[in-house]
Amino acid sequence: MNLPRFLNREIIISLLVASFPVLCLAYGKGYNLPPLLLLVAALGFCWQFKKVNYTTQVKWVLSSFSIYFLTYLASTLYYGGSFSEIDMPSRIVLVLPIFLLLLLYPTKVNILTSGFIIGSIIAGVVAIIHIHDFKIGRAFDGGLESIHPSLKGYMPIQSGNMAMTLGLISLTISLYYLDQKSWWKFTLSLIAAFLGIYASFLSGSRGGWVFLPIAIVYLAFSNRQLITKKIALFSMVILGAAVFSLSQNTEITSRLNTATHQIVQYQKGHDENSSLGVRFELWKSAIYTTEQHPIIGAGYQGREVLREKWAHDGLVNAQVIKEYLHSHSHNQFLEDLSVRGVIGLTALLAIFIIPFGIFITNHRITNSSQQKMINQCGAISVIMMIGYCLSQAMFRHNSGMIFYSLMTVILLATSISMREKQS
Repeated sequence: MNLPRFLNREIIISLLVASFPVLCLAYGKGYNLPPLLLLVAALGFCWQFKKVNYTTQVKWVLSSFSIYFLTYLASTLYYGGSFSEIDMPSRIVLVLPIFLLLLLYPTKVNILTSGFIIGSIIAGVVAIIHIHDFKIGRAFDGGLESIHPSLKGYMPIQSGNMAMTLGLISLTISLYYLDQKSWWKFTLSLIAAFLGIYASFLSGSRGGWVFLPIAIVYLAFSNRQLITKKIALFSMVILGAAVFSLSQNTEITSRLNTATHQIVQYQKGHDENSSLGVRFELWKSAIYTTEQHPIIGAGYQGREVLREKWAHDGLVNAQVIKEYLHSHSHNQFLEDLSVRGVIGLTALLAIFIIPFGIFITNHRITNSSQQKMINQCGAISVIMMIGYCLSQAMFRHNSGMIFYSLMTVILLATSISMREKQS
């Protein structure tokens, strides 16, 4: 018996996929439910995974994600650490059944893009409510749940970074609709892009802003065929208006001025306990630890022992180490390098480089505007996550690991499926 179209399994799976960006910032831990439902669905269809066309690209994705997890497992076994250390990275292998499911039942692109647009709008609206209704200094500040219970579960850095990615993906989608001359969809997705990016600025998460210019340059280069004199003028007006709007927000300008002041003070040997000062001290500690254990790292326990040694030797600020002894390094690259060495860093780079390479390759070989848009969304997601990881150990948090791994396999599965269909 044929099911009604709205009960078609491809539609249902596509709706589950689209619910991820929609729910990500709708409430504190909204990123948890869609992956769970998708994993259950994937396990229900696992007997069909033999039907997947295991192309070279699919094998590279499966291998890189699996190896990244195995570096954690090997380090934990070698240093006799707690198995709780592999709980967070286990998410990166738990998304692989979802990846295979989405290769079997590719996501409907129109449903997926709608999910990104709605999710970005929700991010902006939630951030504005947090700032203007709840009267808190930073949007998504879950530490202030006593002010309002709906703040529970948010983290300003993680949530702000997710909002930035959703905003930039919506901007990418808007360029596709511009190319298609679908004006109302272009306008809606452009509004969504502004709201998502604005939400990130309202969160005060400065690390999420570092690679924004790089993302804009990438999009401009990838869509250079669209840039006419009128589009260039329109873009300059929009950009100017956005910069002016942001410059009028005292919270945003205050965060930028504070960062500048903290850097200057740190260079003078002062204010090592500031937000940026702490990061710099933890980075120094990670570099010293890597010099001691360059190949396989020191492990989590060994890293803490060495942190105390560096503090005792006066190489890093003792007060910072005492307070942040058990903290991550606030830089995912230095975190993996100091804990798992060059092997760990190589595995980390692989889960960025391989997906990015697939998106760029698939973008280059297609003439389809829709396929180019999906591959640009994937490339933007990877570019921005690399930027976030420069000032935050994103993958030491459940939200960061789930967001990147699921977002990546969703866009990879869509890209690879579209390429195979074209072939």
